[in-house]
Amino acid sequence: MASLRVTLIPVLKDNYAYLLEDEQTGMVGVVDPGEADPVAAKLEAKGGRLDWILNTHHHGDHVGGNHELAKRYGASIVGPAAESARIPDLDRGVAEGDHVMIGAARGSVLDVPGHTAGHIAFWFEDAGVLFCGDT
Repeated sequence: MASLRVTLIPVLKDNYAYLLEDEQTGMVGVVDPGEADPVAAKLEAKGGRLDWILNTHHHGDHVGGNHELAKRYGASIVGPAAESARIPDLDRGVAEGDHVMIGAARGSVLDVPGHTAGHIAFWFEDAGVLFCGDT
């Protein structure tokens, strides 16, 4: 069973990004980095590794740190395929039924339109966590 450690990172004035660390492999991801600096500070305190950036939707308070973090750490950006034209630097578009791996931790992609037409969520069942953005 995968062991996924989740750390909340306050960003902007009233949002959070979520740092995901797979304890088996050391692989690291972040969900919805609305700004880069607080995420980078937490990453540097934990060894300076970032493999994946996961976005639930295209709004700036969820993707604002993407470019800087991807450039600094060489991370790949994953987000809703339906919003690929609205998420700069998107490396992989995903939709319902797709999966993402943070090391040994498997996240299922769920379509959850409502807040935006292409909004998605990431469900890491073994870890018991769901990242649903603003839905």
